[in-house]
Order: sequence, then structure tokens, then C-alpha cells
Amino acid sequence: MQPGGSFTYELEFPDEGVYWYHPHVREEVQQERGLYGVIIVEPKQQGYYDLAEKEEVVVLDDVFLGRDDNLYPFAKNLATFAIMGRFGNQPLVNGKESYGTSIKAGEVLRLFFLNTANVRPFNISIAGAKLKMVGSDSGKFEHSFFADSFTISTLLNWCTRWI
Repeated sequence: MQPGGSFTYELEFPDEGVYWYHPHVREEVQQERGLYGVIIVEPKQQGYYDLAEKEEVVVLDDVFLGRDDNLYPFAKNLATFAIMGRFGNQPLVNGKESYGTSIKAGEVLRLFFLNTANVRPFNISIAGAKLKMVGSDSGKFEHSFFADSFTISTLLNWCTRWI
């Protein structure tokens, strides 16, 4: 594709769920610079997930900052770190250093998590809340369950009721 040009991708997803797209050429560089996105395929079946008053996507990442808080440089013609990237020293949530949301007592908030960090897993917990785990990147669980925390190294979605 020429600079300034465009191209339309037509995609079909046979299964509901949360997907993401990212490059496979120098991905350690391009993903570090934010070249990725989330695709949510909604279920056709009514009531597939428990009802939720609010849904949000939470994208987890980490970047490796060097001097002056700039991205630590990559070599132009070769991988200077492991082929899939490097551990960062600055965690990010939705591209920012912190994340917050508001919900009323008793409401259900469904969060769709995506870990885009090159190599870092994240341990997720919310103080004072039980997390209702409803599915992962392999789809909806046959039986949902409650947990105090979970570790994400790939795509995962869950739902929690705030009391």
C-alpha cells in the first residue's frame, strides 16, 4: 500500500469473544509503540453472558523507558532484545499510568482484559471485590466461578458484581 493510501480488510469471526490485532513484522518494536487494537465480537445468543450495566475494555501494557522518559531505542536492522520484546519499566492501562472507573453499588461491571505487553504477565485484583470469571481467550467457561485475583498473560474477560 502506498503512503496516504487505504485498504479495507473484511473479517469474519465465527465465534463471539475478544480478539486483538497486531503486527507480525518487527512486532517487538511496533507493539511497543502501540500498533494494536481490540475487536469485540458480541454473542448472537441473548443472555450469553450475565447481564451487566456497564462494559469496559482494559488494555494492559508496559513500556521500557530510557533517558528523559523516552522509549529505550531499538536497533534499526536487528532485534536487540528477545524476538518478542522486552520487560518494560512503566506499566500502562489503556495507554496511561493509572486507570479508574465508577459504578454504583450492586451494579455489574464487565471488564474485557487484553495483555499487550511483550513478555510481562499481570496479576489482577480489585480491593474489596470478588471477580466473577466468565471466560478467556478460548471462549466462555462452561461454569463461571469467583476469584480474588487472576494472572493474565493472554486475552481474558471477566465480570464482577460490586456490592
